Amino acid sequence: MSLPHVSRPVAVSLPRHGVFFAESSHDARFRMAWRRDPFHKLIYVLQNQTAYQERGREALLAAGSIVAIPAGVEHRLHDRDPATLFLLCLSPGFAQADREMAAVWQAALRACGGGRRLAPWWRRRMDGLWRRAIWEQSAGQEGGTVAVRSAAAQVLVQLARLPAGHPGDDGGRRVVSVLRDIEQSFFDEWSLDRAAARAEMSRRSFSARFRAETGMTFLEKLTELRLGHAARLLRQGQHSIVGAAFSSGYADLSHFYRLFSRRFGATPREWMRSADAAH
Repeated sequence: MSLPHVSRPVAVSLPRHGVFFAESSHDARFRMAWRRDPFHKLIYVLQNQTAYQERGREALLAAGSIVAIPAGVEHRLHDRDPATLFLLCLSPGFAQADREMAAVWQAALRACGGGRRLAPWWRRRMDGLWRRAIWEQSAGQEGGTVAVRSAAAQVLVQLARLPAGHPGDDGGRRVVSVLRDIEQSFFDEWSLDRAAARAEMSRRSFSARFRAETGMTFLEKLTELRLGHAARLLRQGQHSIVGAAFSSGYADLSHFYRLFSRRFGATPREWMRSADAAH
């Protein structure tokens, strides 16, 4: 049985843990009166388009757009075409569980308050988070509540990290977005092909724009990030050389040794000894 199309907003009752993912699939008669919700809400447009309205402003939300709405804000939706939406509803207590979570929610609100259309690579990431959350919410697996809360937190973190980009320069905006992505996941299996594909550019165009933005080649930047992280871990004295190499994205220890020694003028073991001596 498919989900019935609705002509009114779906009713949401938050569970005790304060997070609920939902779908609202509209029919041609969909109407929404002005409303205020007692919870924070993210609306992610999956299909077609709808107009998001607050008193005094309106934004058209096409597929791939997301809007963050704080609890108590009066708003409504007016479909241009019967839209399919995903909702993430959050209790104020969840969004203010601690100082860092409150800061992440405020950053996500600044990035998406009033509506924002996600670039394709950010949309793919958001799609993955949403799919995982809906599966966890429906599957009834051990730890499902923890996983749903974790997915909601990851959604907020991703929105908080959305890049400002380069106004009017789509190529530059895409390269900067990929750069920010690499800075937060350099330990993954990155390659020039993957980075160029993420930016939806050819290898040649991406390489030229990347060097213009950073002053480095893609490989030079990736190596700088990985080795810098490894050096910090070794300085802190809580990781072995094998552990620091692994945590920085290196599976080949001999390759890691060569790169590290070339970069810092000391082997990883010598680096650790110098750190011990300094303490």
